[in-house]
Amino acid sequence: MTMPKHFMDNRPNLTNENYDPEEEYAKQRKCRMQDAIDDYLSDERVTSGRVYEEMLSCVDDVIKYHKTSMNRAVKLKENMMGHRVNPEFDGIQPSGEHHGKGLLGELEYISKNIPTRY
Repeated sequence: MTMPKHFMDNRPNLTNENYDPEEEYAKQRKCRMQDAIDDYLSDERVTSGRVYEEMLSCVDDVIKYHKTSMNRAVKLKENMMGHRVNPEFDGIQPSGEHHGKGLLGELEYISKNIPTRY
């Protein structure tokens, strides 16, 4: 079906040439954080120490999640590498100075050297 010409000509321009989706997302993310902070600070029973501890707990949860994902990815890679006919001829070399211990050795090295603030 073809739209009548008068309909097409009178249509409003709904595009904003200055719209930046990344900037919009950044604004929304800041608003979500502001809402969470406001929620904590508006509760008279919540101390600033509790807010601090719960924020640290959230960061710890993110670290734990990513460590778990990293462990799973390392195991998958090790399984994949174990099924190669001759890995030394396919151009894939062990990475890092801890390659003698395998990928889990590298993972342990990385995990032990994460700064305590994380």
